[in-house]
Amino acid sequence: RPARQAAASIAGAGTVDYCRFMGQQYDLLVIDLDGTLLDRRGRVSRRNCEALDAVRAAGMEVVIATGRTVVESAAALEAAKHEGLVIAAGGSLLCEAASRKTVHRHVLAHDLVNELTNSLIENGHKALILKDSHVTGYDYLAVGPGRLDPASEWWFSQLPVHVKFVESLEEDSHPQDTVRAGAVASGVHLEPLAHRLRSSMGERCCLQHWSAVTETEAIGSTTHLLEVFSAGVNKWTMVQRICQDRGIDRSRVAAIRHGINGLELLREAGLGVALGNASAPGRACGASTRRASCA
Repeated sequence: RPARQAAASIAGAGTVDYCRFMGQQYDLLVIDLDGTLLDRRGRVSRRNCEALDAVRAAGMEVVIATGRTVVESAAALEAAKHEGLVIAAGGSLLCEAASRKTVHRHVLAHDLVNELTNSLIENGHKALILKDSHVTGYDYLAVGPGRLDPASEWWFSQLPVHVKFVESLEEDSHPQDTVRAGAVASGVHLEPLAHRLRSSMGERCCLQHWSAVTETEAIGSTTHLLEVFSAGVNKWTMVQRICQDRGIDRSRVAAIRHGINGLELLREAGLGVALGNASAPGRACGASTRRASCA
């Protein structure tokens, strides 16, 4: 018989069938990292590792979907024994965990990167331009005269990321390989800027703004991220690509997450499980969403 304590076990929702939950059969489990698979200390618990093992043994494919890059996720992926696909950088990259190879990507037009970078620098922020490191050989281009936010300094010091510092975007030698651009700073300063950028950039891009992971807070931090992607990019659009390649109907996709980066997953997947620590939009975004406590 199928393994017990399903995907919802990761969310602390109790004992159910991994592949068959609420009477529905599922083939694909998409799960977030921060605030979901990872605890408040950034670790994968033994319980969650066992749950993932049972999911795989029952025949479901597991896909990690995160706002992090594959390099930034390396320790968590190893702890979770995940060697499959990773939807990284908020849906702008699809990568293989084992090889870190980019399978598919959505690049951000350079004119938008230039417009955003100028706005960030004018407002005293250093722009963080994320690259497809499989092509460029480095992860971030940090642009501008401003200092890194302490949260960014801590993040880069803790992870094996390669950051190049330049004064101007004119020094960008890989303009065609940008997959995300943004900044990290106090929410008090980034929130009004995010509103202005939404008005000026409109539907030409996808702009997101939420709390960042810091040295002391995994969720709910007063330090915020402002990130811009190519229009239409999110975790669900990359899930759709996987489903198309695998011949999987969206009704057979289960998704578990917290936070606002991935609301489309909960709305569009056959089953969406919002953790008890999820944002109000996450808990209210769809009838299929189930309330659960964090593991």
